[in-house]
Amino acid sequence: MGELEVIQVEAQLADALGKFHREQQGHAPESVEARLLSDMAVIRSTGAFTSTENTLCATDEGRKLVQSARREQRALTRREAEARVAKVLSRPVLRSYYDLDVRLGEQVEVYILG
Repeated sequence: MGELEVIQVEAQLADALGKFHREQQGHAPESVEARLLSDMAVIRSTGAFTSTENTLCATDEGRKLVQSARREQRALTRREAEARVAKVLSRPVLRSYYDLDVRLGEQVEVYILG
């Protein structure tokens, strides 16, 4: 794949996952960046929280609540996210990982590709 093709596929992947997050949370992240690295796709979303989640993140207890809720939601929707990534890349997703920084409203997803 040429450099231009990679950039176009990364943009398609970022768009697909931005739409997925909007469907799941009713709020699209402010920014979604995708990078392809040999057998991995790395997606970083910033401004990922809803206004309610941002308000909750003002306290320690609220941050724990948001983190717990987001992790549970990820567990429930992981397979669908993996399917969307596989469709855009025309490659199977073998497994995926997710992490969230509640202080910054940033999340990172890593998809290991077949």
